[in-house]
Amino acid sequence: MIHERPRRMVPALIAAVLCTAAALTTAAAPSASAAQAAPAAPAQHSARHQIQPASQSYNGAALTPPMGWNDWYQYRCGITENDVLANARALVSSGLAKLGYRYVNLDDCWMAPQRAADGQLQADPTRFPHGIAWLAAKLHAMGLKLGVYESFGTTTCQRRPGSYGHYQQDANTFAKWKIDFLKFDYCGVPPGTTSASLQADYQQMSRDLLATGRHIVFSEELPVAAGDANPANPHYLPYVALSSKISNMWRMAPDEKPNFRSTVFGHLADDLPLAQYAHPGAWNDLDMLMAGSSTFHWSVQQQQTQMSIWAEMASPLLDSSDLTSMTTATKRILGNRAVIAVDQDPLGRQGQLVAKQGSVDVVAKPLADGDVAVLLANTGSAPQQVSTNARAIGLRRAGAYAVRDLWAGTRRETAGTIAETVPAGGAMLLRVSPLRAFAVGRYAPFTAVSVTVPPVYPGSQFTIAKPGQAVTVPAALQNDGRVPVWNARLSLTVPSGWSSGSPVSARILPTGKEVSGTWHVTVPPGTAAGTYTLTATAKYRWGYRHAGGNSTPATVQIAVPPVGTPTLDQLSWLSAVNGYGPIGINKNYYGGPLSIHGTVYPHGLWVNSVATLYYYVGGNCSTFTTDLGLDDSDKSTGAVVYQFYADGHQVYDSGVVTNSTPTVHAIVNISGARILELHVGEGNGTINYGNADFGSPRLTCTG
Repeated sequence: MIHERPRRMVPALIAAVLCTAAALTTAAAPSASAAQAAPAAPAQHSARHQIQPASQSYNGAALTPPMGWNDWYQYRCGITENDVLANARALVSSGLAKLGYRYVNLDDCWMAPQRAADGQLQADPTRFPHGIAWLAAKLHAMGLKLGVYESFGTTTCQRRPGSYGHYQQDANTFAKWKIDFLKFDYCGVPPGTTSASLQADYQQMSRDLLATGRHIVFSEELPVAAGDANPANPHYLPYVALSSKISNMWRMAPDEKPNFRSTVFGHLADDLPLAQYAHPGAWNDLDMLMAGSSTFHWSVQQQQTQMSIWAEMASPLLDSSDLTSMTTATKRILGNRAVIAVDQDPLGRQGQLVAKQGSVDVVAKPLADGDVAVLLANTGSAPQQVSTNARAIGLRRAGAYAVRDLWAGTRRETAGTIAETVPAGGAMLLRVSPLRAFAVGRYAPFTAVSVTVPPVYPGSQFTIAKPGQAVTVPAALQNDGRVPVWNARLSLTVPSGWSSGSPVSARILPTGKEVSGTWHVTVPPGTAAGTYTLTATAKYRWGYRHAGGNSTPATVQIAVPPVGTPTLDQLSWLSAVNGYGPIGINKNYYGGPLSIHGTVYPHGLWVNSVATLYYYVGGNCSTFTTDLGLDDSDKSTGAVVYQFYADGHQVYDSGVVTNSTPTVHAIVNISGARILELHVGEGNGTINYGNADFGSPRLTCTG
């Protein structure tokens, strides 16, 4: 059973570090009824879209989402003026500046610990000895722009001087220094702050920047102050709506974390309800790109997926890495002109969800020339087949459509259907264009190859087999192009030593028809545990003399069921997501021993809600036993609920567990189950202090 990502609140532990411990007193917020109305589905579009007027930018700036670089996730408080200049030179020498990456933004810690005697902000004298005006002049000479950081409150998140009480003074200083961009954070909350006064403060800085007469992009974090990025939160949408009128971009979700899925797909989920607020000069900010980051360690596919999502959602593209050591892959991702064009499209529309098929979000973004950019984002842990069509994504009727894969660089022709297999935890970004009659037949037909490894149980995200097991694998080739294909041949390639079967073929395959087959794949006994690839490959002819074809991979995980009475710390999970920090194996978050009400457990797990772990038991185990409770390391207000599932069916629910709940001794029957899922949810509506232990979590298995 897959649990949807919960809307996140900033954990109290983090909030205490980032912001002054001052309560935000709730005041009556503006009615959100109008703002919460669901955005209409994309209308059918004419050949060209009306470009929205520049007047929608409150200050005439940022008519397309700003692009550039920010130091924070790579350098944090260690940033120096030499680091900034080195990265700026890398933007220029790499050619990225010519593609639009022109903003070079300082985040927190650029300023000295105290203001000057006259109240002026001043640069840190050690790390920025020449000052900010000097740095701005250097960047302007390179054809770049400089951005700086401040916070609305009395201090920044890193305890530097905040702007509270100095809004106009700081705005004037930034203009005098020839600053081009201001990031205005939410930290150092003054005592007595209310919702109304908070909104007034952000409006004041907006007006004060305007009063300087200098075009300064205003980037702010008012929506973050709402806490839960959820339309049901009474403050959230009013804060977003106000931001769209007083700023050029606004952070609409918490800071990014190294967990790729919760960050990238979580931010996408938060942003999908907000399309109506984005327009030229005003953008929902998904936070920074991590292409090339040495601190997040995301794969090339993950970095490419983030870039695709950010472009589809018209988010600012501000990378946070060391550009001086940029790899070829990083440059290829950041420098993809076709993807940048989707982000920078002058129509200024954000992508909207048009369908959800299984774990895949189908998102459509209309473009100024009449094309539509289509994002297929697979949030699941297995490849997913998905199908949509030109009418569903908002295109006008045409004889055929060109479908361009913006990463593969291919262009194919479809009669209307768009079917793809989206990789696990990945995304595809397509640009779909209506074709005029004379252009029909110019491109190779859009064909889709599908291959399916059956899940371990119906509805599971896992495809698993044991050594010696036979697996039935169906595959198909469908022609969605306008012209037929002929001499079509479909085969399945399996790892060396595995048995499968013979290809299937069709002499001619008209539009909308398919050829399919079923292969009986046998995994040899003794096959080592691991992930193996099966590939369905199609070859055919089209037109008079053109050869065509494509292929689609699928994976199967070979696993050996546990035997005897192992504890879970001795096994590897199939998949795991933790609410905060890494899962602790035989230790709590702080590195100490696992302990519930004074009992220490040498074997066990620590998690923070909301957390989900999956284990393969292969039908070989009968019982799961464990002690449950909040870890003794945090005697606070945390509350959790433990829920266990066997092959997707709930077999245990602890009810709410708090620090005062006696240790829970769980004995759970899992006979016949292939997958054991352990879920730890919120017990009191928040993840704060949800430090949950599994003490001596033991399986009883045969063998």
